[in-house]
Amino acid sequence: MKSRGVFVGLAVGLAVLGGACHATEAQLRSRAAFDLNCPKDQLQITEIDRRTRGVRACGQQATYIESCAGSDGSKCTWVLNTDSRREQ
Repeated sequence: MKSRGVFVGLAVGLAVLGGACHATEAQLRSRAAFDLNCPKDQLQITEIDRRTRGVRACGQQATYIESCAGSDGSKCTWVLNTDSRREQ
């Protein structure tokens, strides 16, 4: 019985640590569509790393970084990290 309690406690702890919120793709699409002045359905999103996305659309490209506030990282959004650039 004691080992089961330890296992349940460990599982709950891992769920809390791994359950921190992340910025969503829907948030990224809304923000990038506004920044690039381009319809959401034309956005091409590329994962650069765990917290960075590249977005290309309407002859432009931009880089976004996930930014989280709060000690638990529960309030996350995407922040434009570059100026919008016309593709060459």
